[in-house]
Amino acid sequence: MPRDLKNWELLRQKGKRRFILITGVLSYGLPMFVVMTFFVNRKSEVMPEPLRVAISLVIWLLGGAAFGFIMWKLNEGRYQKFLAKKPGG
Repeated sequence: MPRDLKNWELLRQKGKRRFILITGVLSYGLPMFVVMTFFVNRKSEVMPEPLRVAISLVIWLLGGAAFGFIMWKLNEGRYQKFLAKKPGG
């Protein structure tokens, strides 16, 4: 079994929700929120309005969850395809 699929086998045992939370929300959504809200979209030295920060947080966390879900589906698809081709699978 290829190493990346072996790693996927270990990750998938921990569950889809955990994968989406860690890979999508915490590793993608949260950093993107910080970078996009406080660095990229900053127009001046003034801190962004709290409502704008809250909306941005919700958008990026949902986007991170979507990213995690898509990554789960892609990895799981590759894994299932490998298992189907495996002799005796």
